[in-house]
Amino acid sequence: MKANTRNILIGSVVIALLLVAASYKFFYTVDVEKADQLQSEINTLEVRKNELNEKVANRTRYESGITDSEDIIKTVLSLYGPGNTPEKTIMLVVDMCQKLGVEIPTVSFSDNSLIYSSETVNENGEPEIKIFKSGMAMNLTAGYTQLKKFMDYINTYPERMNVENFTASYDAGTGKLSLSLNVNMYSVEDKDHEYVAPVVEDIEIGTSNIFRTFEKPVEKETVEGAEGTETTENNENTEISETTDAE
Repeated sequence: MKANTRNILIGSVVIALLLVAASYKFFYTVDVEKADQLQSEINTLEVRKNELNEKVANRTRYESGITDSEDIIKTVLSLYGPGNTPEKTIMLVVDMCQKLGVEIPTVSFSDNSLIYSSETVNENGEPEIKIFKSGMAMNLTAGYTQLKKFMDYINTYPERMNVENFTASYDAGTGKLSLSLNVNMYSVEDKDHEYVAPVVEDIEIGTSNIFRTFEKPVEKETVEGAEGTETTENNENTEISETTDAE
């Protein structure tokens, strides 16, 4: 009887030890895996922490670089006009003729086409910066000196434009060059550019060449001899004389 009790006690102790060992192994394994996972997260956070510390240390340099980049962008965009319209282009051609003394018998215009849009958008979901290109094709008659002035006019114009291509031929009779050329004009649409319609001043009357200066028809005064009364009547056949621009 005592032997059986002893064996039962021994068996109980062995079973208890086995349960303790199994439990220890189970929980130890779980703790080890969790510790490894935590260590991996700690290592990742350490790397991130070092990156952030480096960025904080270089914050002034980054902010200065951003400011410099914004200034460069503004400087580049300042070279572009706020928009090109038919009336603005016509006044540009008139200004060319008046200042340079060239003759421009014909001009044709092309519509604006989008050539660039920024990835950043404004509050309306539109690109913050959009750049357009339009053009005009013209025939031009000018002397060599006037041609150089014309090219200088294009290159120094406050708003971005360039001559894409042109062909020229010499007229021995007049001593001038006849040219056909295409001029590209660029404009930008953003928060800093606002289109303002050009001021269209009085343009002299004429039909043979709208881009040159003409004399206005004048009123003719006549005197009726019988009563001595002065009357004024319109000269219906007034000729429009074309001003000849010297080279």
